[in-house]
Parts: sequence; structure tokens; C-alpha cells
Amino acid sequence: MNHFLKRRDSRFVLFNLDDTQTTWRGVGLLAVVFFGSMFIAAVLTPPAYWLVEWWHNQTGSATAKWLLDKGVDVYFDRLRMISIVLGLPWLMSKCHLWSWRAMGLSRDKQNLLRYFVGWFVGLFLIFGLARIKHAHIQGYGDAFLTEDIPAMLKISFSAVLAGLILGFLEETIFRGMILRMFYTATRRPWLALALMSAFFAYTHFKVPDSVWSNVAPGVHANTGFFVAFWTMFGITQNFDPAQFLDYWLLGMTLGTLLLRTGSLLPGIGLHAGIVSAMFFFRGQHLTDGWPAAAALAAILLTVTLWKEKMPSTPLPD
Repeated sequence: MNHFLKRRDSRFVLFNLDDTQTTWRGVGLLAVVFFGSMFIAAVLTPPAYWLVEWWHNQTGSATAKWLLDKGVDVYFDRLRMISIVLGLPWLMSKCHLWSWRAMGLSRDKQNLLRYFVGWFVGLFLIFGLARIKHAHIQGYGDAFLTEDIPAMLKISFSAVLAGLILGFLEETIFRGMILRMFYTATRRPWLALALMSAFFAYTHFKVPDSVWSNVAPGVHANTGFFVAFWTMFGITQNFDPAQFLDYWLLGMTLGTLLLRTGSLLPGIGLHAGIVSAMFFFRGQHLTDGWPAAAALAAILLTVTLWKEKMPSTPLPD
């Protein structure tokens, strides 16, 4: 086991503490953000849905119809994420992370190169799993089969942009903030990494479909709180060990990249490559199952044991 998993590094300790000091203050802030964003989304979900419903009734807009076809849990998820993103500056200030660069987002050449390497690894990972599972590109196959160049470029641009946005947001939140919260709370870096990864895996278990069977149709004033409850406890109804292990291993890999390099860019690249590739396989759970776990375990082992010196990027206050 490499030393970065056994010995604390003061660069990843929050609140200007040194590598001998610990505090659970960051985990407390995480609880505030987690439950606070749940409450905000629970309150705002019904009126947001009603507003779209009114828009559709007034105009018959195709866009409004498309939005109404989204599940109410999707409204909840989007509103929760918006509240978290809007709260990031406050959270950064409380954690004494005064800049994006302090979080590991400096654009040095070495980690920009690692970003692109990570992107291609993520891309090949998903297409490799798709080949193993005999998955088919959904919704975009015609453009590529007919060699419609404008459509191919548009689809590819959308895939890359989606990957970049989601990769940036999740890495900033989970590795840039939450990993360092656990890192500050415990003297064991490997434990902080494991806890962050478990939380990362937990958040990917959404509201199970089975809970909607006994719910009255329509969106009511308490619907947002119903979704909030099952967002927190849905994992008890639809727990899948392989799926949990896959996301845990992915979280471990992305966190290890940060601890080894001092930069979020390699992890953002890997995450973005995975999301970009998944864009072409809508509705197919390529990241679930034992083949994905084996592939992710191999990547994690490679990142952890790679003997080439990986100079780290400083994380200034």
C-alpha cells in the first residue's frame, strides 16, 4: 500500500489545520448541505411541476409536454443539485478553500495531459463493457450508420459537453470537498477514501419504482417530501451489491487520482470520458455488474501501484 494511503498530507486537510490535527466540522457541514438541499428540493418540487403543468395547459408547448413526461423525482434531483451548486461558494468559504485552484483545479500542463488520458480511459472502459454486454447505441445509431456528418458532430459535441459538466460538478463536490471532509475527520487516508466512496455509491441509488405503486396519481404538496424520504432510504428497497461495488470502486479510483496527483483534473477526465461514452448507450446500465467491477478494480490497482513518479500539484490556500 502506497504511503499516500497511510500517511496524512496537510494539503488535503481543511480549515488550515496541519496533518496532525483532526475535526469533524467538515462532516457536519456535509450533513447541513445534504439535508438542507433535500429540504429545499422537497419544498420546491411541487410548485416547479405545477408551473410546468400550467405552462402546458396555457400554451400546449411541446417543451412543456416533454418536461411533464419527466418523473417528479427528476425535478427533485435537479432542484437538489441546483441548491448544492449555488451553495458551493458558501461551503468553500467555510472550509477555507478560497479558490478553485485551492481545490485542485489549476491548469498545469502535466495534469491537463492526465485529464485527456483519463478521458480516453473512461471512453474505452464503457465501450469495452458495451462490447462484453452486447449493448447497442440507442437513439444515435442512424446518424453514424448513414455517415450524417453534421448530426454526428452535434451528437459527439453533446456527449463531450455532458461529460465535462457532470464530471466537473461531481468531482468538485465529491473529491474536491467531501473526500477532504472525511480526510480532515480521520487520521487514516484510506479510511477517508473508503467512506467518501461509500457515500458516493449510496447517492446513486435513486427512488425505487416499486414505491410509486401505492401512491395517488398527481403531484401534491407533500410529494417532494415523499421523494426526499425515498431518496434517502430507497437503497433499502433496491440494493444491488454489484452496483454498489461498482460505484464504490469508481469513487475509490477517482479519489486515489486526487491523492496521488493533488489535482482534480485526472479524475474529471476519467469521469467525463465515462459519462460521454454512456451518452450513446441511454438506458443501459453498463456501469452495473461484475464485469464493470473487475475493470474498475484493475484501474484502481494500476493507479494505486503505478511506480512512475507522479509529482503532485500544490494546493494553496
